[in-house]
Amino acid sequence: MTIYPFYLDKTKHNKDDTHIDVKLEHPIICYDDEYLKIKLLDVQYMNNMYNISSYLQNNIIRLIRRPYIYLDTTEMSIFTDIYFDVETYEPSTTLTYDTTNNIQFITGTDYKIHYKDDQIVDGVDEFDNVFAGNSQQELSFNEFENYIIVEKLNTNNTDYLRQVTYAMKKITSTITVEVTYRLKVEGSFDNVTYTTIPIMTADDELITFTAASQLNDIVAKYRIDLVNRINYKYYKFSIDGSLENTSSILNDFALNTLKLFSWPAVPYTIGADVTTELVIPDGFYKASTYVAKIKELIASYNMDITLDSLTNKVSITHSLVDNIKYPYTDPNGRIVLQLPTHNIRDNIGINNETNVLQLNIPLVGDTNIDLVNYKKVIIATDLDFTNKTHNDLITGNDDATGIGNIIAWIDSDFAPFTCVKYNNYEMTSYRIENKNISNIRFTIYNEKRQKLNINNMLLHFEIEKLRLN
Repeated sequence: MTIYPFYLDKTKHNKDDTHIDVKLEHPIICYDDEYLKIKLLDVQYMNNMYNISSYLQNNIIRLIRRPYIYLDTTEMSIFTDIYFDVETYEPSTTLTYDTTNNIQFITGTDYKIHYKDDQIVDGVDEFDNVFAGNSQQELSFNEFENYIIVEKLNTNNTDYLRQVTYAMKKITSTITVEVTYRLKVEGSFDNVTYTTIPIMTADDELITFTAASQLNDIVAKYRIDLVNRINYKYYKFSIDGSLENTSSILNDFALNTLKLFSWPAVPYTIGADVTTELVIPDGFYKASTYVAKIKELIASYNMDITLDSLTNKVSITHSLVDNIKYPYTDPNGRIVLQLPTHNIRDNIGINNETNVLQLNIPLVGDTNIDLVNYKKVIIATDLDFTNKTHNDLITGNDDATGIGNIIAWIDSDFAPFTCVKYNNYEMTSYRIENKNISNIRFTIYNEKRQKLNINNMLLHFEIEKLRLN
């Protein structure tokens, strides 16, 4: 047996290459009664390749953003549905009375009004048309005895209440104190359980009559924005006032106007998609710094990412704070999160390349974050093995290629800037069919079939020439 030993420093001729070329000064030749074997004895290199990098193609997150251009609200057609003119009902409108509960009902085609008063008399119409916006209207409306419910009768109407205008009128000249009112808006599906619909901006609904207010003064608040995207069947309107139930001037103010404005189920038109690439800077990352960097990159797009400390899974949320007032264009109306390579999907723990983010609903990772991109370093050779090696490895990115005969499968999941050492303690060798060797190429890969340009490596191998028995 003849042994040809080789000791190589990759930095000498192939520092930034993905391979090591060994050029023999004198070819190794074997005859018909001889054969060759190769044995890789030991390898050492420093683990200095970033786990997130453009080289690995695992540092780009794409956001496909679709702008939403919000529409103006439209006035709900309560007036025209129920009334022929300011004082006259449509012929099809019906009036009924619940004298037990003191509620008058005014029923049109698409809407029904429930008016609560202190004492309803059968057949006596006590409702004044506050939907007209006429300065003459004066409807009894205090916080202890009155409310208005607008019921939607058209089940095909998917619009929802978004704005309201209301006005109060002073109907006496004897008051010399300040009086305030706040409109209360509630929604219900069954006319039993009501949910408060918030006013978007504090005090937008506040009406104040000063002590100097005069008879027939009207104070109005126009198109008060509401935080609502629910198509309730019933909308209830009442007031909170500054007067006590026993006040002698409780009924010296009346409701003058009530106008409702709605949005359709889809209150916007759609703009052209915009693709934004977010680049994670190359570097060594652990889970916390990885999530922190992504959080920083996505924050300006109304997005957030968190890491579950128990499962090590990410949650990505596209948030919407509903403070939208017309005119408004939301550049982040719809966001699709695109993870273009297998590498980044493995890293972040999300299996799908394309992910449509639902508003205010977290996208939870399918599995834990895994930032180890070099679990194995593979050394393959172009020599012709008698028994070919087989591999069935995934494709991590566009640079993945086929792999030749594997001569080393090295554990490489060590801390950054530590030395990775491999020793062939079993003295494994591989018989080769080559009869004349003048050049040997070793190519370096990770476990996702991407060639690696490790810029430092010491490698010791030998070629054995043996005689056939």
